Amino acid sequence: MFIPIGLDQTTVRRLPWVSFAIIAVNFVVFLTVGATARNAEEEISQRGQEVMAYWALHPYLAFPTKMLPAGMPESERERITMLAEGMRSLSRKAPASDEQRGQEQQELDGLVEKFRDALTYHPFKAWGLIPSNPRAIAFLTSMFMHAGWLHLLGNMLFFYIAGPFMEDAYGRPLFAALYLASGAASSLVHVAAFPNSEAPLVGASGAIAGLMGAFLVRFVRAKIRFFYFYFFFIIRSGTVDLSAWIVLPLWFLQQLFFAGLSTSSGVAYRAHVGGFAFGFLAALAIKQLRIEERFIAPGIEKEISVTQHPALEAGMDLLARGETVAARGAFQKVLASEPRNADAHLAIWQSHCQEGTAAGGVEHVVRAIDEELRRGDTALALAHWREMVSSAGQGGPGALRFRLATMLEPGDRQAAVEVLRHLATDASAGLLAEKATRRLAALGAAPAALAAAPLSAAPAVPTPRAAAAPARAHPALERVAATLMQPEAQVFDAGPEPPHEVVEEPGSVVFTDTPAPEAAAAAVSNPVGREVEVCSLEAVQPEGVMLRGLEGGSELLPFVDVERVCVAGIAGSERPYLVLDLVLHASAGRPRKVERMLSSQFDPRHLIGRPDLPPLQAFRELVRTIAEAAHAEVTPATLLVPSAKIPTFGSIEAYEREILTPVL
Repeated sequence: MFIPIGLDQTTVRRLPWVSFAIIAVNFVVFLTVGATARNAEEEISQRGQEVMAYWALHPYLAFPTKMLPAGMPESERERITMLAEGMRSLSRKAPASDEQRGQEQQELDGLVEKFRDALTYHPFKAWGLIPSNPRAIAFLTSMFMHAGWLHLLGNMLFFYIAGPFMEDAYGRPLFAALYLASGAASSLVHVAAFPNSEAPLVGASGAIAGLMGAFLVRFVRAKIRFFYFYFFFIIRSGTVDLSAWIVLPLWFLQQLFFAGLSTSSGVAYRAHVGGFAFGFLAALAIKQLRIEERFIAPGIEKEISVTQHPALEAGMDLLARGETVAARGAFQKVLASEPRNADAHLAIWQSHCQEGTAAGGVEHVVRAIDEELRRGDTALALAHWREMVSSAGQGGPGALRFRLATMLEPGDRQAAVEVLRHLATDASAGLLAEKATRRLAALGAAPAALAAAPLSAAPAVPTPRAAAAPARAHPALERVAATLMQPEAQVFDAGPEPPHEVVEEPGSVVFTDTPAPEAAAAAVSNPVGREVEVCSLEAVQPEGVMLRGLEGGSELLPFVDVERVCVAGIAGSERPYLVLDLVLHASAGRPRKVERMLSSQFDPRHLIGRPDLPPLQAFRELVRTIAEAAHAEVTPATLLVPSAKIPTFGSIEAYEREILTPVL
């Protein structure tokens, strides 16, 4: 016995969802109709038994020939009629009168009518194709009806072998049209062969035969894999690959042979022949008209092909010729339309390495590493990170290094330890360096000194503008980070820049770069008995906020460390200002820490890249961004409502006593 199980090729260019949908619909219809069909068959069987039992008790009555299938061969019909006449002549029981005999005949005819009525309620009668009464909708519905599990599984096996590959070659619309047209053509051939048959035609075999005919034309040299087994003293089994140009014509000849022998509509051999011939001729027409080459293949290739920006290829040619400046110009064109193009970022990095100015390309290799981590390509990200450390003496943003180590840890613990050690020994990484040290301890690795060359004089902590490059770790920062990356965006620097224009809104406070008189007092006065550190807010990054202390030095405060955001207005001084406190998670053995920022030391419009907004609205947007990225609670909770007022206190001590102390 030979059973087809697949092809020698097993890959397609796209997911064949039309083929999968056809298979699914066939199974769903079978499972849905199955219970109804079983009930109808039980009813038909019961009615048939009642007819035959009554006739057996009254054999002198006329045999109920209406029970015989309309498509039964005439010779078989005559044979059954002769047997019935023989039983009738041998019967010794006769009715007492002609009137009684007439009544009994009427009762038998009534049972026959009930039998025929039961037949009409069968789903195959409702949805199958009746040759003697062909309905247009039945040409479609009959293709999804099957008489049993073997019928269904056999058809779906043949369909699975040919369907996905034909869909891949012809495209989804043409494939679906070919399948349905083949089914309709095969049904027409069957109706023409048995115009008087009342037996319903069901099954997808005609449509599948059409796919097989088309497969013979399109994949004539393909090989079909068969599982075989036979018993000759011992059982032998295995697989064998046979060419389609051998197997499919033999199958067609087999169906043609049985179609010639068959005189009934029991098995639709003629439908198989008609479907196969239709699919074969349709595929020949598609091939001769070059429909696939002219219309289908270009669309599929366009969909599945990965095309590069034309400027990228031009830049690569310039880089190969050593024209690094011109090459960077081409790569910048790519980034203008595709800011996350890792190839363009890597090319700019390579151009700097080629010039001997690797430090100038660190921002771009960082962006490339970030994109590689997004894709989950940790091996490539590690290779580029090592290249950055070796060539530029820098390790990139601390948050990027920590994320790289975290992603490396499950599969390459040694590499993760390498990155964590680099981060742990970087004093400028601040809290992330401490976090890396704790992670090393958890891994059982000591934070030993780096074996690589020491970092160059360039600061390891990126500038606010460069810090916008790493991955956007939270959706709330997507817009802010994108804005910070624009050439025209300005990131506030608390350095010797002339004070911004003072804008005062009704009921709000003043935002300015000039420190408020009470700022120094807030830095040293600590009435809540907690560790409160006043600092300036330099930039908002995807991983956290960049803070600068009063004594200088910048560090990144990760969003994951922020538990609550508290805001209040201080109106007791000459120049009212807002307090923005970031309350950090408590750590063992240490009091809860608060990072405090004053509106008199930053302009929120510059931090979120929206100079068009009123200052207070920009401040609310800044608080919203930090709170959403940190998943932190906001106090007061109504702060983010545009119309809500910010609670104002006469002094910083009053604010701490009323608002800050309760949450600590």
